[in-house]
Amino acid sequence: MASFAPESPDSLPRAPAIYPPQPDTFDELVGQDGSVRPHWQEFLKGFSALNDTERQAAKETADRLLKDDGVTYLAGQDGQKTDRPWQLDLFPLLISQEEWTQLEAGLIQRARLLNHILSDLYGPQQLLKNGTLPPAVVFGNPQFLQPCHEVPVQGGRYLHFLAFDVARAPDGQWWVLRDRTEAPTGAGFALENRIIASRALPDLFDETHVQRLSSFFQTFSQNFLEFSQRDDPLAVVLSPGPQNVAYFEHAYLSRYLGYPVVEGSDMTVRDDRLFLKTVDGLKPVDLVLRRIYSDLCDPLELSTDSALGVPGLLQSIRAGHVTMGNALGSGLVDSEVLLSFLPALCQFFFSEGLKIPSVATWWCGQPTERAYVLENMQRLMIRRVLTPKRDLSHSRLSSFGPDLSQQEQAALAQAIVRRGHEYVGREIVSHSTTPFWGSGNQLKPAPMTLRLYLTATKDGYTVMPGGLARVSVQSDPRGHWHEPGDFSKDTWVKGGPFDHQPVIVPPHHTLTLRRGGRDLPSRTADNLFWLGRYIERAEGAIRLLRSLFLRTSGEAGLSDEPETLTRLVSLLVMQKHLSSRRAKRAVAGGADMVEAELRTILFDPDSPDGLATILQNVRRTAELVRHRLSQDTWNILIELTSVPQNWARTKGKSMDDAIRLLSRMIQHLAAVNGMVMENMTRSYAWRFLEMGRRLERVRHLSKLIRHLASRGTPEATGALNLLLELADSSITYRTRYRAEAKLAAVLDLLLADETNPRSVIFQLKTFETHMNDLPHEETVASLNPAQKITTRICTDIRLTDMIQIAELTKTSKVRVNLVRLLKDLDQGVHQLSDLVAHTYFSHSLSQRISGPQWLEGLP
Repeated sequence: MASFAPESPDSLPRAPAIYPPQPDTFDELVGQDGSVRPHWQEFLKGFSALNDTERQAAKETADRLLKDDGVTYLAGQDGQKTDRPWQLDLFPLLISQEEWTQLEAGLIQRARLLNHILSDLYGPQQLLKNGTLPPAVVFGNPQFLQPCHEVPVQGGRYLHFLAFDVARAPDGQWWVLRDRTEAPTGAGFALENRIIASRALPDLFDETHVQRLSSFFQTFSQNFLEFSQRDDPLAVVLSPGPQNVAYFEHAYLSRYLGYPVVEGSDMTVRDDRLFLKTVDGLKPVDLVLRRIYSDLCDPLELSTDSALGVPGLLQSIRAGHVTMGNALGSGLVDSEVLLSFLPALCQFFFSEGLKIPSVATWWCGQPTERAYVLENMQRLMIRRVLTPKRDLSHSRLSSFGPDLSQQEQAALAQAIVRRGHEYVGREIVSHSTTPFWGSGNQLKPAPMTLRLYLTATKDGYTVMPGGLARVSVQSDPRGHWHEPGDFSKDTWVKGGPFDHQPVIVPPHHTLTLRRGGRDLPSRTADNLFWLGRYIERAEGAIRLLRSLFLRTSGEAGLSDEPETLTRLVSLLVMQKHLSSRRAKRAVAGGADMVEAELRTILFDPDSPDGLATILQNVRRTAELVRHRLSQDTWNILIELTSVPQNWARTKGKSMDDAIRLLSRMIQHLAAVNGMVMENMTRSYAWRFLEMGRRLERVRHLSKLIRHLASRGTPEATGALNLLLELADSSITYRTRYRAEAKLAAVLDLLLADETNPRSVIFQLKTFETHMNDLPHEETVASLNPAQKITTRICTDIRLTDMIQIAELTKTSKVRVNLVRLLKDLDQGVHQLSDLVAHTYFSHSLSQRISGPQWLEGLP
């Protein structure tokens, strides 16, 4: 069998291999002669001038900004996924202009090379025909997608956005560890790191003359949009969804670029055109920034068991109606198998060598290389590479020779002999170390890896002047990114005082003025609708708990009278804070037991029917539409949902503590409502959020009236005052009547008063106004279904004699007419909710996918 690699194993460029790594010096900071590198000197002088108070303030600023921005990534352990806070080391990584120029040239060359390889392998395949590449490297690679062969790619641009993982050896030589061409993650985190670092250390940032990142993203968006044939193109970010480890970044880039973040089921293909399902109908999609694996994008022609893609998407690309960034199948050159062939491929295409070498890699699909790997297994990293990346975890794909027992080495050797084409052997490189700013204002060395990003331009590629640096403080630098012991760093590329240049808009560019927001995906509308409902549900629960706590203390304290206790506890059952069984036990135990249950509902974060569960629903739904919320609105919602947990760690649990806690949350809710009313544009997004709030308020108020006013004499028991308090209408009633609460007057105020923003009829009229402003069929002259329902309910309320329905009949202790009206009201709310969902929320159910890596983050 012929060996296709031009070099023998011993002739490959080698990095200084020191194993295990010895992080005892600052390689990035100090040169080989022991002196501080010149480009660090000015920064170190400024950093040293900061006193302990200033350094601590900078750290606290960064921590606060990370918390305010909600920077997280989803981490999995033992089959569970939880949001893990993003960890940022404020001490930056500095790169000099001269060094950056060399990196730029090498990475641009590499990006062009990988694009040429993809263009050939998905086109004429000359590399296979002339023997430059062995067929097994391509056809044995699951990342090669045969249906994508000869699919036209506009401008021959397969790679629009790519990244490279690089590391510097202790001797100062840069090496490429991995090519990231499928859908590289981390650029959004790098941008967030920059924003936070520049705000936490503003003077140092300005004095260092750091090159800015914003022009890079503007360049990407400007060039990406030019691939569309339409004057007003629609570009989207295709995400696996909120369960992806990097969903924060997807939403972040969506906001920054102005592209809606969507899932596969949000789109459909009709007549070879890709469309986005919006509340205003189908909107043609021109460009897709892909954040999922290529083979999952089209279950019709690629992975048939994928629930993340769009059936027919590949045919839409083949017909030239949509541009995919990166092109489907780009993961082929992501494979580590190609690393050993890149020097020869670079000579083939450019007649020059690689400007930045790859870490020495030997593909075991060839006899000589396989023999070398088997002989030197104890000092190599063995990677299983020709297997779908989502099927195996990083730990199962990698084996580190020095860590293997003799038995494990023997088993691995047998696997390599049996299926050598699936394995590569890689040199284990000792990473250079960079300062890590740990606790106590001390700097200590830690191994560093750097991910650098490139975007396509008309003339080739440009490199983002910065990157995402990873420092392995308590983790293995050889392991997967985002390990628990990993910290990130901002990367500062030094420039001159006047190096920052904004993107220049071409003279022919014309600006189209726009108003409104009609391109609202159906899924986003659904989530906004339920966010409104959950916010209103939380407010109802918080107001109820505060009122009940107020009635358990002071002069209004609870007695052990069963009737009073039963009435109050029944409200908790209505809100599903208590089961019927627990309610009976609480009433039997008297006032002390009721108070204990109230404390559990409020203070226990693990209670499945406690307030924390309701607030978690608010937060979870808000995270799904974060790209539609302003930063201030998001911060208020996060603060609201975090209040109980923060309070539990620092405050008490007395009655007064509980009342203050609940009042604080009501203030947060008022702030949210204020942001919604004063800051959101009157687009479809705002209307769906408002419609959810209005329907939930009707549902909640209807239940309250039924529980507190449908039987007995509520005037005598104080139930009417409680009802007015829960409906936030006490002051209105007292101002209007200046008398004790009477049932007929209370019912009129809460049901039929169109001037009361808390009344049922006010909610229904507002809901009807929003529905009328949404797109709907106008082919019929009669009322639409929503108008029929709201008109019927509002008419029933207006025609109701409140004095009459407030009276009890002689034969019943229940106000039958009031109960009947409230039942009709509840039924109408359900009908309206179902009508909204049926009309506007047209998308698939949530995906349920088998396989451990399908929703994992791309590397």
